[in-house]
Amino acid sequence: MRIFLFLGIILVCFGCQGEKTTNIQGKNPVAKLDSLSKEKIKLNLLKLSPEAERSLEIFEDFQNLRSFITVLRNGNSFYVNKHVDSIDLLVSTFKENLSEDLNINTINSRISVLSTETGLLKLLSEKKNKDSDMVMEANTRLIKAYNSLIIQLNELSLAIPENIEKELLRELEDQEKPPIK
Repeated sequence: MRIFLFLGIILVCFGCQGEKTTNIQGKNPVAKLDSLSKEKIKLNLLKLSPEAERSLEIFEDFQNLRSFITVLRNGNSFYVNKHVDSIDLLVSTFKENLSEDLNINTINSRISVLSTETGLLKLLSEKKNKDSDMVMEANTRLIKAYNSLIIQLNELSLAIPENIEKELLRELEDQEKPPIK
């Protein structure tokens, strides 16, 4: 009889310990995605320089990407989560259809970062229990990656074309040569 009583006490102790671990896990509430949330990113989108704007105005894939990034910047976590596949597709299409003048290492590296951030956002959207804060943080990183691309596009449009640079170097060399007597 004492053995049954002793086993019963041990089982009750172990049963209480199991409840304690579940209570600890329940203390971290996860902010669920809410379609009515007014939460959005406070980060501003950078604008293209006039030269870059003129050179990219006929590049439809970039225009689509820029429009959708603007929408994601103003969207809440529910909206971002719902449309993450679209942004992933737009970034991939933009990357595949780069023109020759944009297909350089600096632009490609910025697009790769943008693609990585959309991939991370896509992974978050596939989770069973989505965390609103994590989705918005990933969206902020996506906007920062887009801003980095814009900075690089602006720098590219302000760069001196190769022909002008060669001409300037030739003139500089001519000035440095001593006159022939």
